[in-house]
Amino acid sequence: MKSNWMMEEKMIRFIKGALEETTENTVILENNGIGFEIFVPENVMAQMPQSGSEVKIYTYFHVREDAMQLFGFLTKSDLRMFELLITVNGIGPKGALGILSIFSADELRMSIFAGDAKTISKAPGIGRKTAEKLILELKDKITKEQQIQSINEKVNSQSKTEEKEDK
Repeated sequence: MKSNWMMEEKMIRFIKGALEETTENTVILENNGIGFEIFVPENVMAQMPQSGSEVKIYTYFHVREDAMQLFGFLTKSDLRMFELLITVNGIGPKGALGILSIFSADELRMSIFAGDAKTISKAPGIGRKTAEKLILELKDKITKEQQIQSINEKVNSQSKTEEKEDK
């Protein structure tokens, strides 16, 4: 049985530092002389700047008997969706990362609201039954307020990007 997702593993909520290296599914950020290896979705890899640039990644600290791992996202919305996904029985952090490599948090929310198991099952390692379970377990947890908050976050992010481009 999974423990309460709101109460655990909130030790490291974000890391801001210089991008040192990228691999197939991780980034390494240097912060105060420490290199943090962070697993990220494939779509985050495509958005990484060049090495040496400063990056802020929102993180989930996952502790297992045999490993401690950081999973990272560029937005709080994606992090919240990841935390919801891992509450579903049968979906662990790597599975949730795979889902968020295929879908943005907003696309996934819309598929959940629509009950679209066929679309969700396109994610690697997610069959139709798991997609249906995901919809059943998360439909009531994902509120319209979260959807609005996600849209506001996206608008604020775009405004900041436009301000930087104007300078």
